[in-house]
Amino acid sequence: MSAKALLIKSARIIDAKSPFNDKVMDLWIEGDSIIDIAASIDDKGDCEIFEAENLHLSIGWMDLRANFNDPGHEDRESIESGAWAAAQGGFTNVALSPQTEPSVDSKASVHYILKQNPDLPINLIAIGAFSKGLKGDELSEIYDMKAAGATAFSHGNRAVSNSALMRLALLYNREIGPALQVLAQESSMRANGQMHEGEKSTWLGLKGIPDLAESLAIARDLALAEYCESPIHFQALSSKKGLELIREAQVKGQRVSADVNLMNLIYTDADLESYDTNLKVYPPLRSTEDRKALIEGLKAGHIKAIASDHTPLTVEEKRCEFDIAYFGAASLEGFFPSLNANLGEELGLAKLIECITSGPREILNYQTELKVDKGQRADLSFFNPDANLDWSSLKLKSKAANYPFKGKSLKGKALAIYQKGKLTKLV
Repeated sequence: MSAKALLIKSARIIDAKSPFNDKVMDLWIEGDSIIDIAASIDDKGDCEIFEAENLHLSIGWMDLRANFNDPGHEDRESIESGAWAAAQGGFTNVALSPQTEPSVDSKASVHYILKQNPDLPINLIAIGAFSKGLKGDELSEIYDMKAAGATAFSHGNRAVSNSALMRLALLYNREIGPALQVLAQESSMRANGQMHEGEKSTWLGLKGIPDLAESLAIARDLALAEYCESPIHFQALSSKKGLELIREAQVKGQRVSADVNLMNLIYTDADLESYDTNLKVYPPLRSTEDRKALIEGLKAGHIKAIASDHTPLTVEEKRCEFDIAYFGAASLEGFFPSLNANLGEELGLAKLIECITSGPREILNYQTELKVDKGQRADLSFFNPDANLDWSSLKLKSKAANYPFKGKSLKGKALAIYQKGKLTKLV
């Protein structure tokens, strides 16, 4: 806990729920609480003062999905390095994928994550695996994990071909928490695909993953969720066809939500002409038409959040031939400047911030009451949306060797976070 009070000077507040939205205000913070917000607050003595050029703030940014690979692959990332990478990217809360080795499928594995929170600059959110070992055969200890502190349940990026298990997971999860999270892909259609199936995959000579693999699985899971009268959340939506199915379900009143990965919003399959393995991600980068549809889905509210899907990998796993390189991109530290540079004008700053603050919280039913107001808990991200940024200037905290942002257009910079009663300034 910070010993001194904190005075924030002249910060533009970006928070649709706040009575001070889009106003430049001073904030007085003590411990975990926002004590006062006013046009001008005088230094009351022994306090820390934070001010910066073109300073903006919002409630703390939340990432719906990141892979910290701990336990099992700490050579790629550890919880500590991942947490500092998230902080460097401006995030105060990160939901961790259960896809570790062993997977997060028991109360002991949930405890392993949560017990590290006090020593970290951010807050980790435990997501449990809804099948044992993420094998898709047997339901995991969902009730025990919920009691141990798991916020929600997913299956990582692994497809569930077992419809009976999916039905059972939907029924169990209906009684205990937020919507079950699934990444819908028909695994037999994915086969050994390397990228989106289309003209570009043919031109590049790479085996494709059709968008039908996504839409088929979404159609099945929507039918199962409707049958079970259970809410469902689709992770990492990547196709226009998939979005159309979700939109139709939402229009008829089914409880369904979706998010999209950063990479599918800023790149397309055309960017793979360079065979850059850092752009080999899953779900794959799809067509320009798909990308445009996903952006429209965000505008219309059919997609509620944007996730980093931070997937750090080693040099050996990425610096090789495209067809044997692992899927995934490291994205936490470059998340906001890349998103803002590519979609800031099209979506607007307020919408971008909504998709990484209130949107993820609604999906997880987590801290949904949080807003920038007097008497509220101080969980804040500070940033300059207009700062021109060179990737080489960032002080990277992740262990990852697979950043996709080198040489790309970047705009905006996270400046600090306030979490757990402490201001962490970013370099």
